[in-house]
Parts: sequence; structure tokens; C-alpha cells
Amino acid sequence: MKQHVTSQEQILEKTMEIAIREGVDSVSIRKLASACGIAIGSVYNYYPNKEAVIAAVAEQFWDGILNDQEKLYRRGMGFTGFLEQYYSFLYGRLARYDKGWLSQIAGSDSERKAIAMLKTVLYDDKRINQSIWNMELNEDAFCEYVMTNIMALLQAGENNCRFFIFLLEHLLYDV
Repeated sequence: MKQHVTSQEQILEKTMEIAIREGVDSVSIRKLASACGIAIGSVYNYYPNKEAVIAAVAEQFWDGILNDQEKLYRRGMGFTGFLEQYYSFLYGRLARYDKGWLSQIAGSDSERKAIAMLKTVLYDDKRINQSIWNMELNEDAFCEYVMTNIMALLQAGENNCRFFIFLLEHLLYDV
């Protein structure tokens, strides 16, 4: 006998199961309602539309992925050293999931947390040539750019970001 889902948390749980099993892009309200054993309209009592359900499950997914990101950083390791480890961490964590998850981080709280982590590491790196920062290239824009490129490399299936690191080292440090 199919159990009927009766809470927002349970709907989110079923959404996550579908997204992990079939890919985040395959989630639909109809499929979700069926998996929950409820009417399609009942899903709308908790979420106004499919996008809201996807946003909620993506936030949960990315929070789980990024949960341990702070553990990667050790003072003095430098921005590019951290970034190489960070990329490897993300690549390893995402390897078993559908690439549809990568597009779900954009604009989310999880992305803001990841960028904040990058800023912390950037500010702690005393080797950075501070003369590179100006009105067009500031630390905030730089960290957003780095995050965007990390996601693009992951989307492309690159198993490392060595070339990107090489470019950043030439920009940030007196090499």
C-alpha cells in the first residue's frame, strides 16, 4: 500500500528521491504527486509551482554538498591552493549526480555561501598583489567570476582546473 505524503518535508524528500534517481530536470508536479500518493493540487498547497519545488530541493542538495567546504581551508594555503582542493572536492561530490544540479546553484543561498568562502580565503592570502584590485576588478566580482568558472568547468566534465589555476596565479601573484 502506497503511503500518502502529508507534509512539506515529505514532499521535499520525495522530490529529492526523484531528482537523484532520474535527474533534477525530470521532476514534474505530476510525477511528484504520484510518488507522494496525493492529488496534483495538493502539491500546490505547499509550493506555488514547479520552480519553487526545484529551488527548495536544490538548496537542500547544495547545502549537503557544501556542508564540509570550510574543512578544506587551512590558513596560509593560499587562494589558488585552496581552489584546486575545492574543485577536486566539488568534482568528487558531484561525480555520482546528474549534471542538471549544476545549473541549480546559480543565485541560491548555497552559491552565496560558496562565494563567501572564496572571499574568506582570498582575504587571508597575503601573497596576492593588492595593486590588481580596482573599480572593475574588485574582490567580490572576482570571487563571483571564479565561482561561475568553477561551475562551467564542472559542467564540462573537467576532472581538474589546473589551467584555470595557472591563469589565476598569473593574475593574483607576482610570478
